[in-house]
Amino acid sequence: MESNVVIWKKPAWEATMASQAPELDARIKALLGEMTVEEKVSLMAGRDFWTLPAIERLGIPSLRVSDGPTGLRSVNSEAATVFPVGVALAATWNETLIGEVGAAIGREAIAHDVDVLLAPAVNIQRTPLGGRNFETYSEDPRLAAEIATAYVAGVQSEGVGTSLKHYAANNQEHERMSGSSDMSERTLREIYLAVYEPVIRRANPWTVMGAYNKVNGVFACENSFLLEDVLKGEWGYDGVVVSDWGATKTTADAANSGLDLEMPGPARHFGAKLVDAVRNGEVSEAVIDDHAGRLLRLIIRCGLLDGNPKSSRGELASDRHRACARDAARQSMVLLKNEGGLLPVSPDVKRLAIIGQPAYMPAIQGGGSSQVSPDRIVSPLEGLKAALGDRVEIVFERGLDHEPAPPQIDWRLLSPDETFTRHGLVARYYAKPDFAGQVAHEEIDWHFSKLGFGGKVQTEDDLSFSVEWTGYFRPEQDGDYDFVISHSNDDVELSIGNEVLVGEGTPSERELLFMILPLNRREARMRLQAGRTYPIRLRYSQPTERAIRAFNIFNVSMRAPAPSREPALRAAKEADMVLLFVGSGTTDETEGKDRRSMKLSAGQDDLVRDVLAANPKTAVIVNTGAPVEMPWAGEVPAILQMWLPGGEGGSALEDLLSGKVSPSGKLPVTFPHRYEDNPTYPFYPGHKSAEYGEGIFVGYRYYDKAGRDVLFPFGHGLTYSRFEIANLQAKAATSGPAVELTLDLTNTGSAEAAETVQIYLEDRATQEAMPLRQLRAFRKVALKPGETARIAFSLGREDFAWFDMHGGAWTVTPGSYIAHAGFSSRDLRAHAGFEIVS
Repeated sequence: MESNVVIWKKPAWEATMASQAPELDARIKALLGEMTVEEKVSLMAGRDFWTLPAIERLGIPSLRVSDGPTGLRSVNSEAATVFPVGVALAATWNETLIGEVGAAIGREAIAHDVDVLLAPAVNIQRTPLGGRNFETYSEDPRLAAEIATAYVAGVQSEGVGTSLKHYAANNQEHERMSGSSDMSERTLREIYLAVYEPVIRRANPWTVMGAYNKVNGVFACENSFLLEDVLKGEWGYDGVVVSDWGATKTTADAANSGLDLEMPGPARHFGAKLVDAVRNGEVSEAVIDDHAGRLLRLIIRCGLLDGNPKSSRGELASDRHRACARDAARQSMVLLKNEGGLLPVSPDVKRLAIIGQPAYMPAIQGGGSSQVSPDRIVSPLEGLKAALGDRVEIVFERGLDHEPAPPQIDWRLLSPDETFTRHGLVARYYAKPDFAGQVAHEEIDWHFSKLGFGGKVQTEDDLSFSVEWTGYFRPEQDGDYDFVISHSNDDVELSIGNEVLVGEGTPSERELLFMILPLNRREARMRLQAGRTYPIRLRYSQPTERAIRAFNIFNVSMRAPAPSREPALRAAKEADMVLLFVGSGTTDETEGKDRRSMKLSAGQDDLVRDVLAANPKTAVIVNTGAPVEMPWAGEVPAILQMWLPGGEGGSALEDLLSGKVSPSGKLPVTFPHRYEDNPTYPFYPGHKSAEYGEGIFVGYRYYDKAGRDVLFPFGHGLTYSRFEIANLQAKAATSGPAVELTLDLTNTGSAEAAETVQIYLEDRATQEAMPLRQLRAFRKVALKPGETARIAFSLGREDFAWFDMHGGAWTVTPGSYIAHAGFSSRDLRAHAGFEIVS
């Protein structure tokens, strides 16, 4: 038996710049001494949606920010690498990999001239219906903090700032602009702030974003307890607190409570109003100096006063980044069940049925501010054909239309010419709103969900522009096609053949995007013939008087005729094996609204049962960013959670289902049997106030304490091999709360694979209500068959402490503790007791 040693300790992510470097402080002090009050205040609000103002007199340049949790979201809808969503990154349980993802996104930010990335989103997944659960990491603050620390350190290693968000307790989209998250201080500190503190102390994100919501009745962006007492006081944070866009509510209260930067610009509450507040004594100049000094520190950290030395490191949608995205997607996917070793696809399979629309058009990311224009999308169907097509006959059927709303128009049905050797349409941009004059920019465009565009031709003085897309459309089915255009102005057109479907006279409806951005929505229907080639033209015009630099929006959606279920069932019956894809619609999981339920939409549960009846050798692939109910889970032999895997998801799935690589993902969130089983069921959503009545018992903490059965537990995930844990030993310190743990992990199976050892701590000493066990450490280790690794863990005071509301402080109870080592919160293989002395 081979053996190696893996010593685990918390990664020593170093802050990119020492927080109290004397030379930095001296430089800031000197700059402040040269600035007027008006200049200092000018730094405290954006110039526009994405930039901070420059102070040319002092050589202080403008700074640019952009969204980015899943990849760099260009304000001009330019393509970038789409990485797996946040919950999928957490499912890798691999901090080293997440650091590499962060660094890659940092390089893409540099390529787009972005100085600060508005990421990561770390809010705890309190309710399974949270609309942005896909974007955040986990129900567990320790796992979320470790992943976020790695992400922040990776991005900032490239000289690009991050924004830890949304501080704090921003856990649902329902009433997120006005509602209050109400809870005890113990709950706030042990669960909802516990994800922030380690990231602040160890990775020092250069900015923190204040949330829209209130916390215990006070808006987060003017909550002095959160901003001044805890963040800047207890944790010693020296960076910038920026408001979420439009979250600033007041002038003096916000400035005095710790808000450094109002976004977006131009200022509504800071700016001239803040200067007046200083003049009349409501805000002291010392407070302004602190705010302005923090913003100067950010500008210096971004290299903007030193010629921006990072500019040469920009890298966009490269092979290296695609490989990183593929690896992240591969390591994120969770093998939930695999009875009889149905996966990977056996060499004996000669005819494979692939069923389900997500195989052809997967949801690769969620909607909202995190949405990235992809440089490419590899679908599962493409990936599996590449991996298996030379030895397996693959038959694909959609089965049903699972999209609650029409998805983005399928780029594969579009071509710039009649040969269809390329996909997309020719886009011609004009610098004027009437499609007149010379073409200012031309490109092939295939992504028609645009959140911000036009910057290629807009100027500082003239924001008007127009763009025309032309080419050909070739439908694959006979029948009625529904087209929907959502846009931020009135001047759009869609024509197919010689017919104008959407134009000036088409009725429109108003809708809100993300609950804040008004849109016009126009719909049309046209009967089309399969295989026929139709000329297609799209037009968008942006007059100056309605121009918005940041959020010109143009979404073109299309619903094809619904497929028949019978061909899918026939294909299943005639196949040696079935891969059945189910999941969220491509518009289901998004910022601005919570999910309606945990149930799969549009009869997908019935499709699973029907396909399973036709062929028992069916593996279900689940394409969602959050837990769903699986009433058929006991009947299906194999289930793989693929999440929203980014643009390289199909290639990652190819690697796993072909057997090239073993799955290694672990659930970062519990999958309950039913929505009604979750601890927030009695309290969510609330009205004006969200009562966090479950307290500290969030996720597995509740299910374990209540002894409630779950569908799949927190931390669960199988591999194509088997592992054993042995020789767990605990050595407690003779003074103070600390313990050293060691154990042996052995791959006892026949395949090379990576397993994640998880350490849960049981507190038997504290008399207060405590979780049964809490995750305190983990380590992912890849081993060959027969190989053993010795793994060491160190637990310190923060692992034993709980918040005593009576004393108003963190405390450690002397007494008995048990360390549990295993492969999920409910698969604990080894146990070691020890005593902690005061």
